[in-house]
Amino acid sequence: MEETITRQEKFYKNWEEKRKKKWQYVFLHGTVYWGSFMAISTFIINYYSHPEDLKLVDLITRMIVFGIGGIPGGIMEFNRNDKIYLNKDNAEIINGIKKLKAGKVWKHDNLILSNLNNETLVVRNKLFWFDQSDNLDEKLTECYNAVVDDYKKINKEPEFEKFFQKYKVRIQIFEVLDNETPKIDKII
Repeated sequence: MEETITRQEKFYKNWEEKRKKKWQYVFLHGTVYWGSFMAISTFIINYYSHPEDLKLVDLITRMIVFGIGGIPGGIMEFNRNDKIYLNKDNAEIINGIKKLKAGKVWKHDNLILSNLNNETLVVRNKLFWFDQSDNLDEKLTECYNAVVDDYKKINKEPEFEKFFQKYKVRIQIFEVLDNETPKIDKII
């Protein structure tokens, strides 16, 4: 199981860079890898069946034809991988819903979510601390808004919204050094 997670994380990290260079990916995977393989394979197969008819021009023609033909395949492969990459948050949210249904705590980005008595969803911050010199009211408002924004991103997932539509949502802001009492505690 841990190996699968590592592979997924590796894919997401690598794909984050590869998706920035879409046409390079399409060219390499469609034209170079697939197109070259097909051109050389068909040339060799044809060589063994009719060795006297083959010329270098045939190989070049095949490289061009299969290279151009590989572009749609490269685009489809890019789009498939990109869709997997873009849906990674949805999969994580669905796993989080399962944890919350089971009464467990779910940590997502900088949020800690818990299901309180199957009536209230408690959403609190994971990390926020304040310097003594900071304007506390201003920082608390900033932290509260950040937590609400992060919660709204999760709530865009239809499964999450459907499951928690009957719940009250309680936002709590804690200062990390003082986890005893929330600095803000609001039901939205």
